Amino acid sequence: MSALYNFLQEYESNIVPKLKAIDVFLKTETFPIKKEDVADILYMDIKYIEKIMKKLRIKNIYISDFMQIMKNGESYICKLYQRELEIGSPLTYTHSQIAYIYNLDKYEVENACKKLKIKEITSFVMPLVFEKVVIK
Repeated sequence: MSALYNFLQEYESNIVPKLKAIDVFLKTETFPIKKEDVADILYMDIKYIEKIMKKLRIKNIYISDFMQIMKNGESYICKLYQRELEIGSPLTYTHSQIAYIYNLDKYEVENACKKLKIKEITSFVMPLVFEKVVIK
């Protein structure tokens, strides 16, 4: 049987480092970006990057093209980005929105918010909510 742990552990060990790496990558990379580097940073197969580039008629990858690739990507980090965009990147989130973005059980997030007595989630309280969300 697998051990239970909270989503904050997952978030801090698997999501935050990827987001930080993408941020540094975009701030330090010279443009146009090589598709191999995009594939590496987004954890995607190069063939899938090429397929997206062909579909979107991208010849050279600049920052806006990188974001378009993320909007069409299949990796976990791309899916998070897509769901965040889908709900409009609000300043505060409902428990349902957080559950949707991070693919968490809606009731786990709702219970975490109840325990913390919060109705809206900001980036400041998000780690507190994640700490209360148990995953298997």
